[in-house]
Amino acid sequence: MSLIRYTRPNAREISRSFNELMNEFFEPMTSRVEAGFTPRVDISENEHSFTFQVELPGVKKEDIQVELEKGILRVHGVRKDELEEQGMQVLRMERFYGSFDRSFHLPDGLDEENIQAQYENGVLRLSLSKQEKALKKQIQIH
Repeated sequence: MSLIRYTRPNAREISRSFNELMNEFFEPMTSRVEAGFTPRVDISENEHSFTFQVELPGVKKEDIQVELEKGILRVHGVRKDELEEQGMQVLRMERFYGSFDRSFHLPDGLDEENIQAQYENGVLRLSLSKQEKALKKQIQIH
């Protein structure tokens, strides 16, 4: 077993560490990252449909596009930085802004003509019904 000598930090070191922390917190941002973000998605299925719930907090409905082509469901758009548009100086930014894009390969047998889309409280809900021929049939055993 080896012993390690513990030295107690002096008040000057503690003060310097605290000041560095506060300077970092209140330092104006010099570079803005608009790399975009990846919204979280829950996908569920029941006997008659598939449901996609996409988290898009802070995104306006008119900034969202939903497309379905060749069995691929695509949700894309942009979340705009309203603080910058208002001319405010940003001191700290932890949320991501910019464009987003999610795509999903859909299984065969969905009614692609009748997609229902609702947007409420920052959650986009998409429902796709299964076609009659894709529904499971219960076979009676005699």
